Formats: sequence, structure tokens, C-alpha cells
Amino acid sequence: MISYEKHLLLHDNMTIDKRRSKREPDYLPIAIHAINNDTGEILAGPFSTRIIDISEHGSCLLITQVMQGNFHIFHSTMEHTAYLLQLTIDLPPNLNNVTIKAKPIWMNLFRHKNVCAYKLGVEFTDNPRGAHMNNIKTILQKGSTTRKAWWEEVSGLFSPSDNR
Repeated sequence: MISYEKHLLLHDNMTIDKRRSKREPDYLPIAIHAINNDTGEILAGPFSTRIIDISEHGSCLLITQVMQGNFHIFHSTMEHTAYLLQLTIDLPPNLNNVTIKAKPIWMNLFRHKNVCAYKLGVEFTDNPRGAHMNNIKTILQKGSTTRKAWWEEVSGLFSPSDNR
């Protein structure tokens, strides 16, 4: 039996995992808007979703709706270099909003019993060691113990044995 740590290093046809930083499980509500980064125009959204895990470089999201009109959150964003996803994280208990810009990297179908959704991998566009990301890391750490305890109870739904 392969250990969980080794499974994280190997996935999908035994390719090497390319993650650059450690992922932390979390379960935060977020809203996603697709934006034109050059003009600031909102192209689509908000899409309601949840963070499954987060690292300095990116996050895995669980999302049920991927289309809004003719705009597809993954494909439409990938087709234009100026298009980004703007993630707004609502952080309890005070519900301070934190915004991060990201580019979608992968998307997979997620099914569990009667649940059909998508897992969306995103890479943050901000410098992972910059002031903005350091501020976000500090804010995320507040209350993370409570969220992590709850998350560990339900994380079997999103284990690496699922579609990514």
C-alpha cells in the first residue's frame, strides 16, 4: 500500500507532482469573478465555491457551476492571457474579505454519491512571498485550527484517490 505522502508525490499515470509549496486543507467559502486584468472589467461571476486546500502558490477549489451565459470559468479564462480569476475569501468570524488573483491550471469532474461538482486547480498570480500574500497567510491562520478539525472529519470526500 502506498503511503499518503507518496501518493501526493505521484498521481495520474505516476507523473511527478509539481507542487512548489505545502498544501494546507481548509474549507472556506469564496466568490469567484472572472476579470479582464488589463481593463478591470468583470467578465462573469460571482461563482460560489469552496476552498478544499490552499498553499503559497495556489489552491484546489470545489465548484458546482462552471458556466455563466457563454463564459466558462476554466476554458474561457484559459483562452485569453489577460483573463484572470479574482477569488474573494470570506474569513470568519469577522468575515473580512481577502482578494487573490489566480489563473486556472486544471479542472476535473468530482462525483461522490449524489454530488456532482468540479475540482478546479488555480495558481495565484501574486508573489508568494510578497506583502499581500504574507498578509493573507496571517489572516488565514487565524481560526484555522477550528476549520482544520472540522475539515479532517469530512476530508475523506476529497481524498487524493478521487479525481485529483
